[in-house]
Amino acid sequence: MAIVSHPAPFPPGFKPKWRDILEKNVALYRRLPEDLTLVVEEMIPWFVGKVLWEWDKWVGPTPDKEMQKVCVACEACVLIARRSKKDYEHFHTFVFHQMHVTDKDGKNWGGWAEPGGTIRQSWRSTKNGMHDGVDNHNVTLHEFGHMLDYRDSDFDSVPRFENKAARFDYQLFLEEEYADICSAWEKKTGNEVIRKYATTDKAEFFTCATEAFFERSEMLKFMRRELYDWMKRIYQMDPAEWPERISQAELQDERYDQWSDWMRRSTWQSKSEEMISWPDGVDAADYAGWFEQEKGRLEREKRERKEREFAEKMRREKERVTKEQREAKERERKEKEESEHKARERYLLNNRTVIVEYPNGTPQLKYKLVDGQREGLMQRWDEDGGLREETELIRGKKHGSVVYYHSNGKKEMEGFFALNRRAGIWQGWHEDGSPSFRSEYREGELHTWEQFGEDGKSRTYGKVTNRFGA
Repeated sequence: MAIVSHPAPFPPGFKPKWRDILEKNVALYRRLPEDLTLVVEEMIPWFVGKVLWEWDKWVGPTPDKEMQKVCVACEACVLIARRSKKDYEHFHTFVFHQMHVTDKDGKNWGGWAEPGGTIRQSWRSTKNGMHDGVDNHNVTLHEFGHMLDYRDSDFDSVPRFENKAARFDYQLFLEEEYADICSAWEKKTGNEVIRKYATTDKAEFFTCATEAFFERSEMLKFMRRELYDWMKRIYQMDPAEWPERISQAELQDERYDQWSDWMRRSTWQSKSEEMISWPDGVDAADYAGWFEQEKGRLEREKRERKEREFAEKMRREKERVTKEQREAKERERKEKEESEHKARERYLLNNRTVIVEYPNGTPQLKYKLVDGQREGLMQRWDEDGGLREETELIRGKKHGSVVYYHSNGKKEMEGFFALNRRAGIWQGWHEDGSPSFRSEYREGELHTWEQFGEDGKSRTYGKVTNRFGA
């Protein structure tokens, strides 16, 4: 199935191939709602042109510089999509490091943000963070969160607020919340959600909270609702309400293909780790002799290390076999006793009605599971109890009508799916009930698109290519 999550026309300066790049590489981009995606796409050409891009001591194949710039620009622009470009007016230089960023003490980092307006990031860490959108670790979101912090403060986890009273209230909340986060990690309460690195310094709290806000939105909203509301106010968006555009199975397939391709292109990295750097105090005339001596020493150490590792491996293997034999009978007995119980549990788990509730007890999501897959009508409500979505499902796939509602109860968008592919006529309306757009899909492909402004004027677009240029 092709990804056709965002078929709208391309903004000025945004290259058509950039959508393909972002869909394949940036998990956060795939999650964005269509209106926010348009805003981010409009900002990316500005960001790419504004920044001075540098690559530090690159070894091996020539990097895909255009891909790297566009991916970083996308994630950076998400943070200010509902704020202002002024948030980055002090930022001017981005430096790509290949494996890691080394500070003055020789310690390696995934990224580093400087108050003077420079960000340095390891491409390996950057790539891993943007590929995996749920691991709560994204170096680009983290470092550009620092850049927001730097705009008008001294690295104190307080971004710019237009309202002074709101800034004061947030500072009071920050003191209590940071102390509670540190306490939660110290006691391992199970309520951490923000990764532990936030506890190293208060300056890291806002950046780690930013990562959790975008990558573990629903968990943060459930476990630390007040913090989530502050982050929602700061970024002026609500990622916990963003609909999924691609199934987890499809996403895993995409990631597997990309990983295999990346491994084929990255075998040089193992070679680079074996390279011997020129030592201090050795003249050029003596280098050949020193090199052979050093090479022999390294080979001996490598051989001895492998021998120790092999001996340790054999010891652990012997212990493992002994332990397995001792525990085999006990495990067999327990498995026999629990088999019927587990079978009943699996059946009840895979055949039930699921209702997800907000912390105040009002329903948020309702759907039915049949043999472990969503089936029938799925409904979603906001916290005030207003119905916001109705979608028909068959065997876990969208199939049938789908309706989205405004907060006032009027329809926002209506259309049809045929096994997860858009089909037929799709219509949208403004909150006052006037038309906002009308589109037509044929065999899952967008055929025509007509957009209506609040003034009633419209623009019509012809056939548009899908996300992969087909």
